[in-house]
Amino acid sequence: MFSAMIDKEKIKRWIKIATTLEKLTDEACFWISPDGILFREMDTARISMIDMMLEKDYFLTYEYTFGDEEIPICMQSDKLLAFSKLMKNAEEMEFILPDDKTHFILKARAPYEKRFGLPIVVATDKTKTGIPNLDYSARIRLVTTTLRDIVKEAKTVSDRLTLVARDNEISFVSKSEEGFEASHKLVYPDNVEIVDMNISEESIAVYMVKPILDIVKEIAGISGIVKLNFGTNQPLNLQFEMIEFEHYQYFLAPRTEE
Repeated sequence: MFSAMIDKEKIKRWIKIATTLEKLTDEACFWISPDGILFREMDTARISMIDMMLEKDYFLTYEYTFGDEEIPICMQSDKLLAFSKLMKNAEEMEFILPDDKTHFILKARAPYEKRFGLPIVVATDKTKTGIPNLDYSARIRLVTTTLRDIVKEAKTVSDRLTLVARDNEISFVSKSEEGFEASHKLVYPDNVEIVDMNISEESIAVYMVKPILDIVKEIAGISGIVKLNFGTNQPLNLQFEMIEFEHYQYFLAPRTEE
């Protein structure tokens, strides 16, 4: 059996995280182990990936009786999100995987008892997705809500966003086929929204706007600072600074401009 419990504040955080998982994929697959709960999956187009870990010590209680076995379980992401939202007023929420491994259960006891079960598949043949190991030429730590606002405003112009980093500045440029344009520039240390910046060479890359916005508009509510890593024609990596024992990062492949 597996059982782990979170409090009211972490239920709110979980709903934000579950929202991004539902945006990424129709089927949410988790690796449950004695060390915690891991989600590391790509979207169906295989252009983006979320890497999320809730360590054992994150939870109020954590019970795992499957030995050293790491169990991969998959379920419908839309139902996981819907049931999680129904727990938003609970004082505590419990994740349960029974011994028979047929359902993943969300349970609350207060203000009254609720219990929702999701049919699951134990994906015994599943292989864990690896993490890209890249040497990024541009590494910028900035306020998460600033990144959210920039990406949100860029989306009003185009579905693509060009990132340009050089010297001590980063620019976000969006252009539409109809001729509309928008640009945002942050300079370090002039703009307080930039916490730190390390640019080893001029870096330029183009990314789709919507996948980034799907992530940052949710995680900005639970993360104050994000580390934005990229390089010329390299994947974008967003490492969000979370609370203790909670980890979340996002990868997005670059677009090739014609």
